[in-house]
Amino acid sequence: MSKSTEAKCDKAEHDTEAQCSKSGNESGLNEEQRHHCIEVAAYHIAEKNQSGHCCDVDNWLAAEAEVDQLLAEGKL
Repeated sequence: MSKSTEAKCDKAEHDTEAQCSKSGNESGLNEEQRHHCIEVAAYHIAEKNQSGHCCDVDNWLAAEAEVDQLLAEGKL
């Protein structure tokens, strides 16, 4: 992963305090980068909520929504 992609994911983590869409979108991030950002965000959500593995799907869906919102707002 490039340093700029890592920086964008770090920004997502910082902005959401918890914690990338298909290539060709306005952000220039590909699906793999988006997936990584969602993984990182889901981890941070689980840590914040101390939910462990019991709520993996819920954490993933919440992280996906956060990342997609940041993408839509042009923050990633």
